[in-house]
Amino acid sequence: MKRVLLLTCALIPLPLFAADFAVSAPVNKAVLFPAQAHLTRTFSQALPAGEHQLVVKGLPELDLDSLQVAVNGAELLAIRQGFAVGDVDVSAHRAELEAAIRKLEQAMAEAKAADDLDQQQINHLQSLMGQAPQGQAVFAQVPVEKWASAWESIGKAVTQRQTAINQRAEIRHGQQQELDALRQERQLLGQGQTRSRQLILTVAAPNKSTAQVELAYFTGQAGWQNQLRVDLDSGNETVAVTGIAQIHNRTGEDWQNVSATLGLVPAGYRPLPDLHPWLVRLATPQPAMRKSSLHSVMAESAAYETDMAQRIQAMPVAAPVAHGFDMRVPLSAPLNLASGDATARLPYQQAALPVTLTRESYLWQQPAVLLVGEWQNSSPLPWLPGHVTLSRDGQRLARYYRGNSIKQGEHVKMSFGDDPRLQIAVVREPSQQGEVGLINKESTLSALKNITLSSHYDKAVTVNLLDRLPVAGNDNITITAKGKAADAKDVSGVKGLQRWQFTLPAGGEESLKQGFEIRYPEDAILSGVEGL
Repeated sequence: MKRVLLLTCALIPLPLFAADFAVSAPVNKAVLFPAQAHLTRTFSQALPAGEHQLVVKGLPELDLDSLQVAVNGAELLAIRQGFAVGDVDVSAHRAELEAAIRKLEQAMAEAKAADDLDQQQINHLQSLMGQAPQGQAVFAQVPVEKWASAWESIGKAVTQRQTAINQRAEIRHGQQQELDALRQERQLLGQGQTRSRQLILTVAAPNKSTAQVELAYFTGQAGWQNQLRVDLDSGNETVAVTGIAQIHNRTGEDWQNVSATLGLVPAGYRPLPDLHPWLVRLATPQPAMRKSSLHSVMAESAAYETDMAQRIQAMPVAAPVAHGFDMRVPLSAPLNLASGDATARLPYQQAALPVTLTRESYLWQQPAVLLVGEWQNSSPLPWLPGHVTLSRDGQRLARYYRGNSIKQGEHVKMSFGDDPRLQIAVVREPSQQGEVGLINKESTLSALKNITLSSHYDKAVTVNLLDRLPVAGNDNITITAKGKAADAKDVSGVKGLQRWQFTLPAGGEESLKQGFEIRYPEDAILSGVEGL
């Protein structure tokens, strides 16, 4: 017979038992998700006729809320949890944990202080150029002909400090996981004693038989994180995409020969919404302000704001969750993984995909021609969010975190770094300020760039140059493009984004001049053009 029983029967009074059997039930199956794991333990026990207790010993952790117990060959009568306490000297191990925790906390505190300092410097540098509200803009004190170089120097300094902050942020996630694991291990040590969790199953065997028992539950102390490796073969115009599962086990129990499966469903839950009509009403006009003291007017306003706040708080708001895919990937070999900080890195999906390569330069950034690849995820699985390692022709380019999954059929566009055989030089002419008009005078600001594109290829190549034309934020501002007309405007639906396309012959060169003129009211101050 087979019967599944949840913990709700744990309070059933227990009769006298014919025998107690101490058994062990190691983990033999694991379905791993990004934020949790579903573990299965099995064991068998020969039973004489009668009621017995099966004491499953040595359980490091057990989620009783999700626990399910299935028994074949006997009737399951009751379940309860117990603990066996043993005196063990854990002082030395506790001291090691304390030292490791202090060292990690100090490193994270130093990184946080470095982040704060870098952010303060970024704010100060941006304020110098008028990007932040505090501080006097340095461009108001620097001669016009030096704005571009000053802006470029400060921009490089800001980029350098922001890069340092981003690098520390990547490390911080792993440090926090390690710190949490150390703190949990310290907590499990107790006060010089060890507590071993036990699960006590009461079963009845009508005849001599063998009970086959399965325990299944969820744990938040195991799971996996996705890592993506994208390798470009520019000669064959293909990308090799590899999904790598980084599996962690912090359950307190080593896994041996565990049959593991990766679940591609991120943890999360979205409840069904309450169905109700969408009502549109006319707003109730506020009563005309009566003659009253300033105190009463302020009190009335505060009461109205309090009432509105209560209405807003009373409105149900659905918690945001991640969308995922109900797909699973069995690992090809049994999993052996010790509990602790060690992780297993296993490739679970590989695909060789054709890539379309283009060459693009974004002129408002540091002048360079980027090798850009576009490919489609035609593999049978999505690629989950995670760290991406990017390589080109065997050379590692970058490692960054991608927060969105790559869905099936989705087109992906990414940079594979600079193209070393294409050079671009951008020389800014000094900006010009002036006035036009006799009666309705307007101020003008003109800016031009001289761009030279050179190829060292032994064949013809096509290059796309992209730049941003300023977009007027007010009706009384007029912006006119100057120089060579763009081949495409408002590229990719971005207003003001222009594109010029050139096909350079082998060893060829192309030059152009492009820029803009802004007209605005004479007595107005133009913003958003700092650094020109």
